[in-house]
Amino acid sequence: MKKLIHFGCSFAVGNAVPAYMPGLRSGAYIHNPKVRKKLEQQYNVKINDLTNCGKIIADRLDAKYMMVAENGGSNERIVRKLLQTSLKKSFVLVGLTSYNRREGLTTAREPGLRSETSHWHTWKMVGLEGTPSYKEIQFDPWVNKGQREYYPAIEEEGQIRTAMQILYMQHYFKANSVPYLMYNALYNGFDDPLTDECKELLSKVDQTRYYKLQGNFNECQHGWSLKNHLVVSELDDHPNVQGQQAWAEQLMPLVKKIS
Repeated sequence: MKKLIHFGCSFAVGNAVPAYMPGLRSGAYIHNPKVRKKLEQQYNVKINDLTNCGKIIADRLDAKYMMVAENGGSNERIVRKLLQTSLKKSFVLVGLTSYNRREGLTTAREPGLRSETSHWHTWKMVGLEGTPSYKEIQFDPWVNKGQREYYPAIEEEGQIRTAMQILYMQHYFKANSVPYLMYNALYNGFDDPLTDECKELLSKVDQTRYYKLQGNFNECQHGWSLKNHLVVSELDDHPNVQGQQAWAEQLMPLVKKIS
């Protein structure tokens, strides 16, 4: 292995919070020098650079590390970026995120420019209950002659979509002879598939290359970190540095076996 390429969301981006910090609203702003200094004094800790499980594994294997991840990123983004990244002589690590995150391409005309620029945005598809919050878009199926005939099945559709994305990526890796390991960064409910269609798709996944595909909430990176109190704080569920290190240890035996 010469390079480890890590795809994912904020759980793959990682953070620099060394251990549990009660009351810390978010670890995302810890890189601001003033914030960092204040937190180091408040919690009597030394805050180093951000890290994540992929980088820790790469260091253990003496491999170069490349991160292709984004805070709030979707599985659609993971697939899109995967197809645009050279995987030659690389081991690929994929942390699947929540199924209800979606991508939408937007355009904007900037002042002084003649042409439009495009940008991918992540949003969450939600049902008809309540009022959508920031970055949420309701899926409202059509109404026929004043009568609603269909209701959104957000969770069922999300599971099926994610299972198809997993299968697509696995076939892509196999076709290109790329060694890889996938895992659930966030929970997608595969321990209890909601439709027969989803069950059939999951039966086709190569689970020797997927860490606990159908594990429960406590077996995905998010739930496992919460269960073991290895998160930023009671206000931020992201794994802290200790959590990223511990999760790397969970994945390490399979990475060595596959690579």
